[in-house]
Amino acid sequence: MNDQNDDDFVIVAETKDIQTSQMKEVQIDSEDVCIANVDGKYYAIGNVCTHEGGPLADGVLEGYEVECPWHQSRFDVRTGEVRGPPASESEPSYEIKVHGNSILVKKRPSAVEKEQQLQQQRQPPTRPSSEYELSLLEKQKFEATDVMSFRFSKKQRPQQQERESDDKQSSFLDYTAGQYAFFDIGGVHNDSRGPIRHFTISSSPTEDFVMITTRIRDTPYKKRLSSLEADTIAKVRGPQGKFVLHEDYSKPAVFLSGGIGVSI
Repeated sequence: MNDQNDDDFVIVAETKDIQTSQMKEVQIDSEDVCIANVDGKYYAIGNVCTHEGGPLADGVLEGYEVECPWHQSRFDVRTGEVRGPPASESEPSYEIKVHGNSILVKKRPSAVEKEQQLQQQRQPPTRPSSEYELSLLEKQKFEATDVMSFRFSKKQRPQQQERESDDKQSSFLDYTAGQYAFFDIGGVHNDSRGPIRHFTISSSPTEDFVMITTRIRDTPYKKRLSSLEADTIAKVRGPQGKFVLHEDYSKPAVFLSGGIGVSI
């Protein structure tokens, strides 16, 4: 590769990692990107559904269309355009190429800056997504239901804070009501949906803990989650999501949501 702009491309995966008609989630500068293989040709669009934040790489790929696993919005993996509701906003698309056995995606700094400016006009600025190591404080099971809540420390453990001090990352998971985060609790094996889940944060940003609430199912991840002991460390990545209240109090706000797991 001798192109003058090769420095803008980053290796995200090997061709063997993404078989035909399969997808994979990767991260580029803290952006979640969905890589899709359609008949041996690779495409890259944003992985977070513009409807309510569903992970597109966990969905279904049919031809050039990916269907979100949450509410069945459909997007064209070639352009990011919406092909089916309820989503109405397109996904960002990324330039992609293959060099040998490596899949490379071009970073989009200018597009990211433009999107951030648009978000600032529409809603309160959201915090950058980062990874934290938070310890489990307590868990609560609600009688006669399969629902459990888990409270994690809002401040990450000192060892992680020391490692991140050079980058001046906040030691607190600071979020806006309505956002979600990814929870890696470790020890999850052979789960069809993978070892990590994302949950809407159900605690208020004003509280001194981070809480998630979910139904416990007969899956490896949920079984592991329900058996966690106090002081267990979870790797938490976030916050993410745009389903938040705007700051223009002169205008009304209407929220429409479907399914389960929405907490504001």
